Amino acid sequence: MKKIISIITFIVTGFWSYGQDRSVDVQERVALGGVSQQIFLRGKDSTNPVLLILHGGPGFSEFAYFRSFNRDLENKFVVVNWDQRGTHLSYNDSIEDKSMTFDQIVSDAHELAGKLKTRFRKNKIFLLAHSAGTIAGVKYALRYPEDLYAYIGVGQVVNGMKNERESLSFTLKMAKRNNNKKALAELEEVQKNYPSLSLKSLEYVFTERKWLEKFGGVYHTKSFSYLFEHLDKGERELMNDKLASRGGQFSMQHLWKELLSVDFLSADTVFNIPVFLICGKYDHNTPTDLARQYFNKIKAPLKQFVIFENSGHLIPFEEPDTFNELLTQTILNKSL
Repeated sequence: MKKIISIITFIVTGFWSYGQDRSVDVQERVALGGVSQQIFLRGKDSTNPVLLILHGGPGFSEFAYFRSFNRDLENKFVVVNWDQRGTHLSYNDSIEDKSMTFDQIVSDAHELAGKLKTRFRKNKIFLLAHSAGTIAGVKYALRYPEDLYAYIGVGQVVNGMKNERESLSFTLKMAKRNNNKKALAELEEVQKNYPSLSLKSLEYVFTERKWLEKFGGVYHTKSFSYLFEHLDKGERELMNDKLASRGGQFSMQHLWKELLSVDFLSADTVFNIPVFLICGKYDHNTPTDLARQYFNKIKAPLKQFVIFENSGHLIPFEEPDTFNELLTQTILNKSL
């Protein structure tokens, strides 16, 4: 996890342009909940539907990945990547600890959606969330359905404690299967203390994720190092490891316990908008079986559960062509 958190960040202030052909390419700061935050907007046609992306982590900015591997989305959407408060470009030392909650992220997202609807003269937008971002995503979709054409959850978090137990169980099983004594020793120590709502240190989380990645529970075909090496040059040049690390640690410190307390299986499962859950067959970071349990409980005007056969947790980047086609063809056509 430390490696993941420290990979990326970027710094830019206030560049924007609208092409004569109605294209849009914007990088700018916006005030959300009283905190200056970074957004990136790009699309071939500013009259297309708006797609707002909630990144995962907590505190792991994904703009460089979506803007590198999923550019085809920009043919059909105005794609909005946003570094949430405390993350990446939106990190600064003055952010109040008490403001670091998923409810505040939802409030920030709602404010941002209002700005986007006004700017592009839209009544609704699409909301896509990945990994830990799906916590805010579900909360948003239930709280403000009037804002959305559809909710798209990728690597959906369902129940924080069950999520971590199943992830740790898989990792221990793989350590035993591979007779990896170092992994077994570290993971058995983790098991004594984690998962726990009284978690006092993130060390156990980082240890479990280290071995989860090692044993193929995070990605299936394309490693983080592979994805990083294949980012567009322009996106890589925008990165800043120092801000990524500080923001990632800050966000994890203040949001992880809340993530563990999430239980959508026992919460409201009635949505007033279409819901699409997208999972990777080999995802043991947010286990696909839990997502299916949640999907089966959901009541919505339209719902669809999609499994990507060659992905783990990083579906948009492991199978970008299939992912892009799903959004620009199936989901777009079914939701408008």
